[in-house]
Amino acid sequence: MVGYGSLLSETSARETVPELTNFRLVEVPGYRRIFNKVGIVFFSRYNINPDSLEIASCSTEEAPESAMICSQFEVPESAFEALYEREHRFRWIEVETIDSRGKVQLGRMCSGWNDRDYRLNKCVTEAEYQYRVGQYYRGAIWRDDILPHPDYLTFCLQSAEQAGSEVLANFMDTTFLADGLTPVRQYLMQAPNLTGWRNIETRYSYR
Repeated sequence: MVGYGSLLSETSARETVPELTNFRLVEVPGYRRIFNKVGIVFFSRYNINPDSLEIASCSTEEAPESAMICSQFEVPESAFEALYEREHRFRWIEVETIDSRGKVQLGRMCSGWNDRDYRLNKCVTEAEYQYRVGQYYRGAIWRDDILPHPDYLTFCLQSAEQAGSEVLANFMDTTFLADGLTPVRQYLMQAPNLTGWRNIETRYSYR
């Protein structure tokens, strides 16, 4: 399993998958992070305003010039079903990862999709889609006009920070808003609900 958001820190990853083994940091070339997926959990658990644009969770997409620092760990078969359910709206892909010794391995990673294929491949019936999504949210899941949910973005930043300054720097430079153009580093300079991260450049030296 490859973690790229809140699973960047081992502590956070173990809260999600207590049974994980061999947690390590790796590089995933050819991909970047992007906040373009509506987080249904924000509606189902936290009752946020349906008119808000701050409803995005993090996904990934191909980007030939990018290289993300991510976590990688093994998940026992007995625990994978719950993880698959947690990440149900993503498309699972296989990516190459490179560890600190330069060893290349393969890992499963959640990545971007589209609403049509999600309905066709993950929700066999309309009733299942209604159960998983429709009862909480009526719009498109994958959008280019939404912004990160403030608490979730802060959680991702904290997870990256716990993994080290290099990981945090990489997160901010390889993560973009749903428009695909605005880096999270730039967004943090003006995000009204993330004032604690505005001066982050003074706390770390970035490559």
